[in-house]
Amino acid sequence: MTLILSDKDVRGVADMRALVNSLDQGLRAEITGPGAIIPERLNLGLGTTMFRVMPAILPEAGVLGLKLFYGSIEEGVRYAVIVSAIDGGEVLAVIDAAYLTALRTGATSGVATRYLARPDARTAGVIGSGLEAETNLAAVCAVRDIDTVRVYSRNPARRSEFAQRMAKRLGIAIEPAGSPEQAVAGADVVVVATNTGRGGEVAYRGSTLEAGQHVVSIGSTAPFLREIDTDALLRPDLVVFDTSAAQVGSESGDVMALLAQQSQWAPHGTLDDLLAGRVKRTGRAQATLFKSVGTAAQDLIAALAIYQAATGRGIGLNVPDVTEPKEFL
Repeated sequence: MTLILSDKDVRGVADMRALVNSLDQGLRAEITGPGAIIPERLNLGLGTTMFRVMPAILPEAGVLGLKLFYGSIEEGVRYAVIVSAIDGGEVLAVIDAAYLTALRTGATSGVATRYLARPDARTAGVIGSGLEAETNLAAVCAVRDIDTVRVYSRNPARRSEFAQRMAKRLGIAIEPAGSPEQAVAGADVVVVATNTGRGGEVAYRGSTLEAGQHVVSIGSTAPFLREIDTDALLRPDLVVFDTSAAQVGSESGDVMALLAQQSQWAPHGTLDDLLAGRVKRTGRAQATLFKSVGTAAQDLIAALAIYQAATGRGIGLNVPDVTEPKEFL
């Protein structure tokens, strides 16, 4: 049987703390096992329409599959994840991945924050008031005892609404800030989660970075998107990407801008390095930055966790396996 999960179904079973733990454990398992097989993602384009396909095989999880998404910023983007069993090939799930992508992005940031932020972090500054800002803040709160947050976005009404909604949801004090600088000043963790659009101004400047802060940046995932300036990548004591420097450097406008100035620049390591202990936070005053563009492994681990949660609760539409095996006699 194949389980079909709508965006509403995903929202109905989402549990950020559980998803952070699933990603932490799942990514670690693939590092210590035979290793995930993740080819270079396929990016196609036609005018303003983009089409990306992200396949992966996860031996430790026992699944293979892919994520695809397509569309444009102007007209909207559609997402889907297909999860199949390695043994037998059954298509386990086809999942609308619009909200799942935001969940996965946040949960991955939560994993990185677990190891990069100071253990006693209590305050957060957020730049952005959309869905990604919501899920990334929720993930930070899942791994640190955050009790005070300031949030900034360009639209005063949106940042006020975000503060009210998320304060009620998370049970902590959240206040709107009048500027990006006010939002991040004195914060233990900084979350930059914006969609500045084509040719947009950067939302966060490295000149505001303070000793001991941990910064999460997730918004610049295409060459035309900017979220942080080059100083934000140069000033931290430790910079960690969620995947290879080559991939991030070819997809993120933020990193591409820096490489255009300093072609030999490289981060200190990847999320795999962080989980394996090859890079780590070494002191209270150390400033850290985690830059994420997403990977197929993250998507499949998150999708599998949502599939298992939905199956356990009887949520979603079960249909006969959407593919039939072809036998070669």
